[in-house]
Order: sequence, then structure tokens, then C-alpha cells
Amino acid sequence: MDLKGIVFFCFFGCFMFVHSQKMHGLSFVGTRDDIQISQVKKIQDVNANWVTLMPFGYLYSLQDSVVKFNRTGQWKGETAKGINETIPLFHQAGIKVMLKPQLWIRNGAFTGKIDLKSKREWASFKRSYSTFILHFAALAEEHRLPLFCIGTELTSVVENDPDYWRDLIISIRQIYSGKLTYAENWDSYTKVDFWDQLDFIGVNAYFPLKGKESLSVSVLKKRWIPTVTVLTQLSDSLKRPVVFTEMGYRSIDDPVSRPWDYRQKDVHFNPVAQAIALEALFETFQPKSWWAGGFVWKWFPQHSTAGGNGHKGFTPQNKMAETVLRSYFTKAE
Repeated sequence: MDLKGIVFFCFFGCFMFVHSQKMHGLSFVGTRDDIQISQVKKIQDVNANWVTLMPFGYLYSLQDSVVKFNRTGQWKGETAKGINETIPLFHQAGIKVMLKPQLWIRNGAFTGKIDLKSKREWASFKRSYSTFILHFAALAEEHRLPLFCIGTELTSVVENDPDYWRDLIISIRQIYSGKLTYAENWDSYTKVDFWDQLDFIGVNAYFPLKGKESLSVSVLKKRWIPTVTVLTQLSDSLKRPVVFTEMGYRSIDDPVSRPWDYRQKDVHFNPVAQAIALEALFETFQPKSWWAGGFVWKWFPQHSTAGGNGHKGFTPQNKMAETVLRSYFTKAE
């Protein structure tokens, strides 16, 4: 075999090997407490093969230019100490880990609207964010994690200085040898111009699926068609697979019109609608060769008290949606 043939075989052979199994993932919630192997067993029970672990950095407001992290009093599961203790439990269980450091802004302000007022403040933020993300990239390398997410829903920061991100990716690759993605919001992922430097196009897939028909899997699959077309074209043009870095629905009557809106209060508990929405998502994307899989938002360590009857949040735990996950996570590729 000549050199060209060897290169061809290595590129396409390695690509097929890496993506031969979808990421059937869960976004694992960090808490104050230590994680026990029995809690990891519940994740094995739904046949998940990946989890996201999410250390947090904090901003006081959309104008704060300094990311605070690993703070005294911060929940252990959201710090380097907690992450370091939790990763070996998942490795022991044969579950892969994506590390996805995130920012939280006081009162839940949307990170995509960070709005600093001067060049000095922007420079301060970028220095601070680099310190934050490189700290956890080093942690990911220490544990040989296969996937690292360089940011989550930072639309305004991306638009402010795309070159900053290209330089940051170079710095990350100098200390981290695994695959990289970035988690952009469903309404902004086409505006990211550094996907070509990453290994996966990462999308927080809270796409609105509005319509007047009663919810069913077939109805929702039709509503997905325009989004599937755009994602297919983007993946083809960049030669990158797409991973849903977050995906999921609340257990309410209409979980698909505003699936990102966790603050809706005047809603009714409806576990059937949540299950239908998740099933339609898997039916739509599971067959797509360019879809690498995704991470369901979200999964709590204390399974026995999570979710259940009357719980209107995103978690599928102890609801019909958990059965849907188990079914699709079990299906052969």
C-alpha cells in the first residue's frame, strides 16, 4: 500500500472506528455530595455509554469580567475536586466522559448575552475565561478523557472576537490530546466560524417544533425536516459530525414550542408529551450517519428521588421518558 493509501485508510478507518457507536449520553448533575458507585449503576441500567460532567465558573452579572471557579462553598460536584473524584467511578463502569465546563451568571442570566462595555473589560474576561478553560482541559488530559467541550452558549463572546477562540483552541490542543467540541445554542450554531478547528459540531438542540397538530412521533418527525436539512448541509460542508451537547424536553403539555424555557410556570404535568418528543428526536436522528449522538438534559445522582410523578422538569428519571431512553440506548447501531 502506498503512502496515499495509508493516509486514506487511517483517516477513514479511524473516523469510522470513533463513530461506530452513537453517544448515548446523559448530562450528570453535580451536587454537594460525594458520588457513589450505586448511583453510577443507575446510569448503566438505562444503557447510557457517555455522561457529561459540568464544572462551573461564575459571573456576578452580564458585565462581570472575571470568572470565579473552584470556590470555597461551591457545590463539590461542580469543582475540580469533585470532578477528579467522580471520573474514576465512570471509568470503572465503562462509561465515557465528556468534560463540559460552563458559566453560570447570577439569577440565571443567559450566557449568550454577556455584554462588556470596554476593550479593557473584554480583555479581562478573555484572560479569565482562558484560565478557567485551560485549567479543566489539563484535568481532562490527566484523566485521558475522550472529549472536551471548550464552551457553552457564549454567542456574544464568539461574535466579539472569533480570533480569540481560534487561539484558545490552539492553546487547548497543546495540553489536551482528545477530541474537542463547542456547545452553541440552537439559534446560533451556524454563526460559529471555528468549527473547522474542532472535531465535532456541538449544538444545544432546543429547537422549537411549533405546529397546531396534536403531538405524535410522526408529526414531530415532519417538523424536524427543515432543521435536519440545515444540519446535514453543515456537517457535509465541514466534514464534521454533529453532537447534541444538550437535548431534552420538560414533562409538560407542550414541551416542543419553547423547549429551552425552564421557567414556564403555568404548565401542566404531562409525561406522555415528554416521551413522545424524545422518541421523535431519536427516530429522526439515530439513522443519520453524521449524527454522533447526544446528551440528555439532565440526570440527578439520587435516582430514587429524582423526577417522578408531578415533576415538570427536564429529567427523564422515573417517568415514561426513562423507558424511551432505555429502549433507544439499547438498540444496536
